[in-house]
Amino acid sequence: MIRPALFQRLALLAVLAAACPVLAVPAPPATFVSPAGSSLFVRATDAEGRTFVSVGDIATVLGGTLSHDAASGSYELKIGPHTAVFGTETAIAVVDTRLVQLASPVRGEGASAFADADFFTRVLSPLFGVTFVWDRAARTLVARRVETPEIGVEATVSAFEGTTKVVFRFTQSPSFKVEKGDDQVVLRFPGLRLVPAVPEMAVDDPRVARLFLRPNELAVVLKGKDLSTNVYPLASPPRLVVDVTRAAPAPPASTAPAPGPGAAPGALVVPTPAPRREPRVVVIDPGHGGTEEGAKGPAGLLEKDVVLALARTVREVLTARGYRVVTTRDSDASVGLQDRTALSNAAKADVFLSLHMNAARASSAHGTEVYYLSLDASDRSAAALADSENRAEPAATPSAETNAALRDLDLILWDLAQNQHLSASSRLAEIIQGDFNRLLGIATRGVKQAPFRVLIGVNAPAVLVEVAFISNPEEEQKAASEEFRKAVAETLAGSLDNFFRASTSGAAPVPTPPPPAGPR
Repeated sequence: MIRPALFQRLALLAVLAAACPVLAVPAPPATFVSPAGSSLFVRATDAEGRTFVSVGDIATVLGGTLSHDAASGSYELKIGPHTAVFGTETAIAVVDTRLVQLASPVRGEGASAFADADFFTRVLSPLFGVTFVWDRAARTLVARRVETPEIGVEATVSAFEGTTKVVFRFTQSPSFKVEKGDDQVVLRFPGLRLVPAVPEMAVDDPRVARLFLRPNELAVVLKGKDLSTNVYPLASPPRLVVDVTRAAPAPPASTAPAPGPGAAPGALVVPTPAPRREPRVVVIDPGHGGTEEGAKGPAGLLEKDVVLALARTVREVLTARGYRVVTTRDSDASVGLQDRTALSNAAKADVFLSLHMNAARASSAHGTEVYYLSLDASDRSAAALADSENRAEPAATPSAETNAALRDLDLILWDLAQNQHLSASSRLAEIIQGDFNRLLGIATRGVKQAPFRVLIGVNAPAVLVEVAFISNPEEEQKAASEEFRKAVAETLAGSLDNFFRASTSGAAPVPTPPPPAGPR
């Protein structure tokens, strides 16, 4: 018989158990086998049907250290001259100055970080020259060096304007040979062993039927024999691209224009002068908008509102100077990063300017930073800023395969479209940076490069301008004033005038001084 007092205690415990979440039971440790063959237990945690292994334990065995910044929630892994920085919010790591996409975010438990096997393959393998293999049944992570170099490979397929692009992404840049047949393209890798994510892929595409990913070769099986293929490598990250298109018919023989009715035989035919050029097209992209507020100043000023008001002023000043101006948004609306790029290309932009306000932990940070595109960031702060801006995208839940294909297509569009404008983007960034240094009366913060998604695929010189630090109380106050917006707009207009003038004449650019009334 249960006594009343004991019954009351049991009832209280039952209520508390129902009201409180069940505490996670610590997972059993995993085993790590080092490249030297030694084996030891490392901490592990289980979640979502997967095992996450302690990054700090593995780093210690390999001669590295892991530190945790509680203020930002980020982790820094140091191994010799290399560093890897990552957080728990996004599936991205910054390895040295390179952004690395992960399969899933790292899990954090205070100062300890836990990651799946994919993390060790993508982050640590290139630094150590070893491969990591996870044995799920044995809960064992094995690091090994092999005599035949092993290179991971994964494939995506995407169609773009009549061309199918098969992209093979590698963990390291491989040497290869191409063999083309009537119905397939085979890529061979002498002296290497490929470790494919999947051995075979069926493809739903009008030009490509199937992919085979074998340890020593990759094969693209075509649909039909009337197809043309082109194979080329791309770097950062290392990729091989197979373009598949329909073979174009031979062009008709060109004939010279016939002389006019009154022209004497043998008379010189003078071509019609080219029509006068239309006004230069400038696309202004006010960052963020809608649910994406961007940075917030200490007095509550929102980045999305500042840059929208600034874009309107810039449009007014540029229009008065004879430019045709297109804005990616003219209201407090959410606009996807890819939509901004597409709008710029549809408008046949001569220049693309993305306007933002900067933020920093230190309220004393001030000045302008101008960026142009690179798949590698110029420094860790540039990589972190790009990561922050790239996450400002309306929520969507495409499949992992679709995400990978879009990412590859983005990178190829950058290589094919933006590469030709890289030099011009650099010149434009230098001009704007110099002019804003004079406007704000500061020493230069330096032009930087970073993989901003909004710049990828823009078929024009393109820069991203972090006009001022909204986190600085003085610059926040300036940014809210019409006087400052007008000074910024006039300075940008002068920069563009100088850029186009130098582009036409080939002369070295001379930065335009800011208007005398500009606030200091």
